Amino acid sequence: MIESLRQNRTLRSRTLMGLLAVFIASVLLNRTVDLDHQIETAPALLNEPDLFMTQASISQINEEGHLTSKISADRFTHYPLTDVTTLELPRVALYTPNLTGPWTISSTKGRLLGVSVYRKQSVELWSTVRAEKSNPDGSTTTFTTDALNVYPSENVAESDSPVTIFTGNTQTQAAKLRANFDQDTFLFNSNASQRVVTTIRLKP
Repeated sequence: MIESLRQNRTLRSRTLMGLLAVFIASVLLNRTVDLDHQIETAPALLNEPDLFMTQASISQINEEGHLTSKISADRFTHYPLTDVTTLELPRVALYTPNLTGPWTISSTKGRLLGVSVYRKQSVELWSTVRAEKSNPDGSTTTFTTDALNVYPSENVAESDSPVTIFTGNTQTQAAKLRANFDQDTFLFNSNASQRVVTTIRLKP
C-alpha cells in the first residue's frame, strides 16, 4: 500500500510538472507573438503623419533679412520618421537679389526633404513641372519637364528628365538640365536618345 501511495505521489508530481511546463510555454509563446506584432507594426506607427497644413507656405530669408524662397502648397503632410513632407500642387518661388524675378515653379506633386548630414534641403517636383520668370523687356523665360529637384538655399535646380526651355523666339530641348537662377544660366546635356536642339523662330 505504501508503494502505491508513492507511485500516486510521483504521478501527481509529474502531472503538475507537465502542466507547469505547458503553462510557461504558452506564456512565452504569447509574449513572443506580441513582441513580433509590435516589431512589425512599430515602424508604420512611427511614420504616421504628425503634421498637416492646408493652403500654407514656408518662407526663407537670408542674413540680411531678404526673402530668398517661398514654398507653397494646397496641402503639406509631414512624416517624422523620414523627415519628408509631401506636397499637393506645390509652388516654389525663388528670389534672386541681382536679377529680376522671381522664378516661379509649379507641379502637380512634390515633396520637401529636410536637411540632414546625408542630404541637402531640396524640393522634389514631378508631374507637369513648369518654371517661369518675367524678363525686363516684358518677355518670359519658361521651361517644362516631368521631374525637377530644386535646392532653395542655393537657387539651383536640376532635372534628369527631358526638358524644353522657351526664351523669346528660341526653343531648346535637352535630355538634362542644371539651372543656376542667381546667375541666370542653364547647362544643357544630351544623351543617346536626345541631343541638345535649339530652334529659333524668326519674326516675319
